[in-house]
Amino acid sequence: DGATQQLGYKIRKIDTVAITHSHRDHIGGLLQVLNQRGEAGSFAVAHPCGSRSIPLLENFSHKFNPGSSRQAIWHRLEEGDEMPLVHNERILKAFRTRHYLDDKAEDAPRSLGYSLLWRKQKVREELRALPQKELDAIRLRDGVSAITTQVDEKWIVVGGDGEPLKESDVRGAKLLLHEATFLCAADRDSGDDGGETTIEYSKPTHGHVHSTVEEALRVARNANVENVVLYHISTRYMDQEIRDAVRSVAKDLNFRGRVWPVLPRRVHWDLLREKPIQVTNDE
Repeated sequence: DGATQQLGYKIRKIDTVAITHSHRDHIGGLLQVLNQRGEAGSFAVAHPCGSRSIPLLENFSHKFNPGSSRQAIWHRLEEGDEMPLVHNERILKAFRTRHYLDDKAEDAPRSLGYSLLWRKQKVREELRALPQKELDAIRLRDGVSAITTQVDEKWIVVGGDGEPLKESDVRGAKLLLHEATFLCAADRDSGDDGGETTIEYSKPTHGHVHSTVEEALRVARNANVENVVLYHISTRYMDQEIRDAVRSVAKDLNFRGRVWPVLPRRVHWDLLREKPIQVTNDE
């Protein structure tokens, strides 16, 4: 809801909303988006298939403000599903994450992460050394498919909340948004989930899985991702404590990329314009 308020009139520029899971800190501002964005025409809302809360919210929005809310086209996605975006050759691809501790039961809720892909046609690697005249000749004789191959450039990966992402889902991303609820594993092991509550489950036997700063940066390092946003950091931590922990972990892991921690209790308008935490060789 904080992000929704900051966007203001720019909500009308949104063409796709991708929901990783239905906890209230992730969907608190959705009704306002449905209301205001719907006044500008149709748009897409992607969410995990099997969620019980999202369909309830969808039905409520239709009753609460049927005129604008019905402009939303809801897409129930499963692992591996792809959804074309408004911009040509842009694809939203869903992958499975694990946020709910007991997510293997048939009626358990699911959580998803998303990759923003740019699907391109590029000259085949084995033909790239050929002069342009020869490439043109092959294209005229055999068609474009004879000299090109489909390549998916992975621009942004966002995992939502949950355990560390798989390196295979992250590798190749230009920017990774990874949750880092805890600064260290000891805080997580204390049994406190950082103040998170759930809509999907009320039984105390069903908890949630969260990552640490070290786990998130280790994934990024191993997957060769150089730009990382760490978010969902618990409000128990103070700003300088977070910065110190991120710098210390990055140094210990020999992570040479750039890290932007989203500090608790605030909304950033353009985080990547702010100075990142970066460990240099001198350190």
